[in-house]
Amino acid sequence: MRRIVQFAFILFLFSSCNQEVEKAPVKEKKKFEMYKYSEMAALMRQMYSINEALKIRIESGEDLGTFPTEFEQILNAEMTKKQKRDDFFEKHSSLFLESQRKIYANPKDAKALYNESINSCVECHRTKCPGPIEKIKHLELK
Repeated sequence: MRRIVQFAFILFLFSSCNQEVEKAPVKEKKKFEMYKYSEMAALMRQMYSINEALKIRIESGEDLGTFPTEFEQILNAEMTKKQKRDDFFEKHSSLFLESQRKIYANPKDAKALYNESINSCVECHRTKCPGPIEKIKHLELK
């Protein structure tokens, strides 16, 4: 009886080894593509960096320099696909440019004017693109 059990066990082992294992389907590899910002998104990031540096200059009492003319691209930069250039955006982008120019034209009042400008960014973003609001608020001077 013992030999029969051993023979059955060996037969089971050999028969199980010969079975084909079903292979998992091979996933198709996706080509890696770098995310490309729209002109407007890239400009907004640039404006953030410039205002971050301006904040430091205002806090330390340094010369503010001159108004960054690249900000004027806000009037014609290509929008992110989901966004539309409408009357609201046109109005707020013009107000933003005006508020930024005031900072450089009135360095003695730079702190208050700077915060007004940052608040104008927040107000526009509340309606158009709320995602970066918390990041923008970090630009405010205390």
